Amino acid sequence: MNLAAVAAAPEPVAFLAYFSLVSPAMRDVARGPLRRARHGGRPCSGADGTRWCDECERTIDDHLLGGYTRLREALAGTPPRTRAGEAVREMDTVARWVTSPEAAVNEIDLMARLIRRRPSGGEPAGVRAVRAQLVHHPLRNIEARTCREDAMGRGASAQPLRDLGKSDWARPLRDEETSFALLADAVTRLRNGARDPYDIPADLLDRHHLDPLAARRSLRAALDRLCELRPGFFMANVTIHLEQGEFFPELFPTLDHNPEDLLILGEEREFARRTLSTLIAGERTANRSVHHRVLLAGICADVPTGGAELVARAARDLGIGPRAADRFVRRLISLVSLVGQDWVARRLPGAEDS
Repeated sequence: MNLAAVAAAPEPVAFLAYFSLVSPAMRDVARGPLRRARHGGRPCSGADGTRWCDECERTIDDHLLGGYTRLREALAGTPPRTRAGEAVREMDTVARWVTSPEAAVNEIDLMARLIRRRPSGGEPAGVRAVRAQLVHHPLRNIEARTCREDAMGRGASAQPLRDLGKSDWARPLRDEETSFALLADAVTRLRNGARDPYDIPADLLDRHHLDPLAARRSLRAALDRLCELRPGFFMANVTIHLEQGEFFPELFPTLDHNPEDLLILGEEREFARRTLSTLIAGERTANRSVHHRVLLAGICADVPTGGAELVARAARDLGIGPRAADRFVRRLISLVSLVGQDWVARRLPGAEDS
């Protein structure tokens, strides 16, 4: 296929050519930001291992379609314009490049490889314009935008720090400056892909003159208070980010007989009990407690429900994506393991019939 196919009149031919030209470079640029935004820095892989996950594939497809539409408009004589009303010069360059006589002899795969390379002085102006306007420009701020859009899609706050800092319901959290700073930092780090809220940055400890143990206790109390004040916010902005075994780590695993260690473990179990009690009882603003009870009943049954079935049920009943559902089920299992299945089962009368 040659480059001129990008400007072909039949849409199927033109889009296939555009996809072949732009998609490889766009994936190169988006790979790192999407990994950080959705996968905690880990590689993205779909169910069959040959492609990205559905969410990341959809993100790339949306950006490809947007760029293709802009280019077709430019080819039709209506190029995108700047805020000052001037035509975007790079798009005009791309339109002239794909309709030039040379486009009929330039192999599209070769041009795609050139676009993937670093800029060089001797490359065609069209290659440079495609790279700038159809690859890098639409992907600017993609990591932050993806984090925000995914959070809003699962019911989280678009700007959690604003809500914590200004909402009336969060006023009790702001009464103690140090614990609020630790809480705001933890929410931000979780939003950006961290998996351990207690991995508090050293500069934050120094700023508030805290040792790690005191800081973890203060943060634990703040998270406890947040869960009590706004369970829905807590679930959407804290719990949903966490994976099994990472929220309540053994802080001092080599000091099994240390009284301080036993005290910390007791605090973690008490926090888990309160969190599970909140999920079982539900909250006034979101009637999801029945779904939480059904999931917990499956975990605590004599013959536990299989993991795949629990994840599918969580995705369907809670209206979240499969990856978020997997993390949520893992989180529930982690909480149950802290307090014991019997403790949870005693508080689930009739849950299996819900």
